[in-house]
Amino acid sequence: MRAVPAFLSVFCLSAALLAGCTQGAPAGSVSTEGSAPAAVEEETPEPVMTNWKESAFYARPVTDAISDLELLSFEVSDAYYDGSEENDYSYFFITLTGELEQPLIEGTSESIQISMTIDQPVFTSDSEQTLETLDPATIVTGVDVVMYHPEVDSSEWEGLAQQAVDAFGLEPMTSSSTEPSPFDETRMIGYYTGPSTFNGQANEYAVFISLLGEDADAPVPDMPLYIDVALFYVIPEA
Repeated sequence: MRAVPAFLSVFCLSAALLAGCTQGAPAGSVSTEGSAPAAVEEETPEPVMTNWKESAFYARPVTDAISDLELLSFEVSDAYYDGSEENDYSYFFITLTGELEQPLIEGTSESIQISMTIDQPVFTSDSEQTLETLDPATIVTGVDVVMYHPEVDSSEWEGLAQQAVDAFGLEPMTSSSTEPSPFDETRMIGYYTGPSTFNGQANEYAVFISLLGEDADAPVPDMPLYIDVALFYVIPEA
């Protein structure tokens, strides 16, 4: 796991040290020579924004969003580039993980993942495509929050999606679908959407619900059902 540099470091210095000279000092005076320096007091940085469940949290440089998430006890667990000039696509993905004091939805895991997508990323280096070389002005184009739940019948999925909508303060759902996957008829996919905004522009959120594949390792034991809340996705202009 690649370490992410701390973006905020705030220190408060104590009053300036006073130094005296004993030469010629009057009788009874106390020498300050060799006295211990005053303690340096460190202030705990505070996040600029705290509500990571709303789209506005991410409508700023991604380094600022990551910095605040780290102050809220999330940590970067993965960051990588995926692109192909031949197939004309270019993405950068950043995943942060964290443990909540209480689940967002009853029955879901306290452990969650926040995944950020950057479409057509720009880097400050021609040879490295890393989090450290990502253009500092970059704003994400998509954010997904993933949590896990014990397996339940697919007839209950829309109810879980509604709980997710309520937990994130999203607009009411305008469409819902719980159907077999077009790629695997034995696998059900729940897909529920509604209106959202990002950076002042109209957008759409989506809640995806499905079981992890049989070959996939469940990140949370005994919770193979994943609930993915995609807060928004911006399609870059051509």
